[in-house]
Amino acid sequence: MIGQTISHYKILDKLGEGGMGAVYKAYDTKLHRDVALKFLSSTQFVSDTDRAKLLQEARAAAAISHPNICSIIDIQNSGDEEFLVMEFIEGQSLRARIDAGPLDVEGTMKLIIQVAEGLKAAHKRGIIHRDIKPENIIITQEGIAKIADFGLAGTAERLRESASGNISGTIAYMSPEQVQGEPVDYSTDIWSLGIVLYEMVTGKPPFAGEYQEAMMYAIVHEKHAPISRFLGDAPAGFEKVIDRCLEKSPMVRFPDMDTLIEELRRIEHGLKHPRESEPKSIAVLPFTDISPKKDNQYFSDGLTEEIITRLSKLKGVRVVSRTSVMQYERSEKTTKQIATDLGAQYVLEGSVRKQGSDLRITTQLVDATKDTYLWTEQYRGTMSDIFDIQETVGSKIAKALKVRITPGEKKTLKRRSTQNTEAYQLYLKGRFFWNKRNKEGLLTAIKYFEEAIEKDAGYALAWAGISDSYNLLSEYVGIARKETFSKAKAAVDMALKLDGQLSEARTSLALLIMLYQWDWANAEKEFKLSIYLNPEYATAHHWYATWLQFMGRMEEAIEEITLAVRLDPLSPAILKDHGMTLYYARQYDGAIDCARKTLELDPGFASAYRLLSLAYHGKGNLDKALIENQHWGDTTGNQTEATIWLAYLHAASGKKAEALTVIESLGPEQLKNVNLFRGVALVYTELGEHDRAFEWLDKAYQAKAESLSSLKVDQKLDKLRSDPRFTLLLRKIGLEE
Repeated sequence: MIGQTISHYKILDKLGEGGMGAVYKAYDTKLHRDVALKFLSSTQFVSDTDRAKLLQEARAAAAISHPNICSIIDIQNSGDEEFLVMEFIEGQSLRARIDAGPLDVEGTMKLIIQVAEGLKAAHKRGIIHRDIKPENIIITQEGIAKIADFGLAGTAERLRESASGNISGTIAYMSPEQVQGEPVDYSTDIWSLGIVLYEMVTGKPPFAGEYQEAMMYAIVHEKHAPISRFLGDAPAGFEKVIDRCLEKSPMVRFPDMDTLIEELRRIEHGLKHPRESEPKSIAVLPFTDISPKKDNQYFSDGLTEEIITRLSKLKGVRVVSRTSVMQYERSEKTTKQIATDLGAQYVLEGSVRKQGSDLRITTQLVDATKDTYLWTEQYRGTMSDIFDIQETVGSKIAKALKVRITPGEKKTLKRRSTQNTEAYQLYLKGRFFWNKRNKEGLLTAIKYFEEAIEKDAGYALAWAGISDSYNLLSEYVGIARKETFSKAKAAVDMALKLDGQLSEARTSLALLIMLYQWDWANAEKEFKLSIYLNPEYATAHHWYATWLQFMGRMEEAIEEITLAVRLDPLSPAILKDHGMTLYYARQYDGAIDCARKTLELDPGFASAYRLLSLAYHGKGNLDKALIENQHWGDTTGNQTEATIWLAYLHAASGKKAEALTVIESLGPEQLKNVNLFRGVALVYTELGEHDRAFEWLDKAYQAKAESLSSLKVDQKLDKLRSDPRFTLLLRKIGLEE
């Protein structure tokens, strides 16, 4: 075709050829400019209808005017062939740049942000590209990135509804949903952009295979190698951005291009201003109630928690968790000592005087490293001003800490869960009693949360509070989860319907579906999403570590629970579960150390004695295991479970008669709690009576006892692992494929 003139375009050179057709450089004899002509191969189309759809989508793409998108000028035809007239770009493809060697991070950020901006413009027009790859990104001589080839683009509405089972595009850059022929949305472009970003800095694709089928399997099922393996000095957050783009589930990826661009710009800013990018740490100490009647502790605690929550959404700030700071509510330690204990550079102190609807709030921000006040502010108003006060405090702290606030974070600081101050106060009362972690406190919390919803039915946090309360009734009161599940699930569903970005609700849902439904895959998606929504939420990391533990991914579980401890260093529950994770990893000395530290924090935290007994048994020190088991039973009053473990320890000591006497002394009334069935099975396992052990394990399975969740990693069941019945049980629970 070179040298021919088609319409008023003279073909000068061939630029390339692909599955959709060939691209030529041509001269527009009317307007005297160079253009690119793309001839669409007729073999690509099954029917004229398919051709019409593709051309319709090309027309939609032509409507996008953006400096980072190659413009489509016209649609023409020559005989039986259709061709597109496009802007001609003097430059080279990103593929050529990558083939010359991996790009440095700074250069990568500059280009990838431009590509993301182009995709953002397309998405706002309702267009999904579906074929983002280095070959379709052209770099001009001025260093500007332009997206080309919208040949596979489609409207979001049509692509969400269609699922033909056919796949189109370049497999190496396809999202899992594309590979499987499922409907796609904007997140498929986010996945492809993540592939390109990975390849730019490593020089190689994250998923590979000798055959197309092998590559498709890797995309759907396998985890990519971390970029830290190839790039040792990646800036903070860079690897997390790539990892989130490459999440298998679209729900867990970045929700939109705006959010992704915000993260990319934060990293770029950190490269240019490294000192500013270092995270600042702050502890918000419990606000003191100086009300005349001293009856507003719930409000001052709630104000503390609200400010912590707002600041936690700022990526440049590490906020010490509420549980940790509340330990200092009546502390006589100096501010500097408290900051040292908590590893915080800054401390916010405050007091609240509330009388009727009148408020007086005083705040002081302290630079603990210099032991000086950065500022002191006093706010006077009424309850109707409380949200404005919270917003002002959050903004002033960010400014004082010289934290760069993105547009999205500004929206977060202004965000209000409710406009109803009465509902807000009831919610604060609910959280106040919820934090007591006992039966009376949890039931009172539910009452206040329900009253808050009566005032504002759209209050998502109050719905999440109800779900959290029912969630904990199972753990702290011993009520079977099947009796609380429906209420907890209904409440969390309502919370997410009102606010799908609420981290607390996502975490609560994850725990529910993990322990009650054994829906491991979706539980992980929810945990990951919750952590993204609020990376400083210690409970999300805590419970996700438990999920990883159940899966047998012990290194990851230890890493996650260690992060939870760092975020909430004075939480007995998290510290104890750090020990439980080490126990299941068979690191018994570490488990014992965690149990001792837990008891130092809270001598009445009974489950730490249980952990000690387990760990001493793991070390073979059965005498100490017996002593700690007695402590546990005496502290909790849970003699049934302590009796079952006593029987197990007798069996482990070779005292078969004693073990049988103890375990058979328990009647149906004492074994009403289905979670105890696994404990009985452990006793028979240790006694070598495997048939009876499987009878009790089957009872537990039929009752859907959540205690079976640890089967994959529980060392006390090692004697059963070679039995096919055990493998079958793991598969039925979903812990093994």
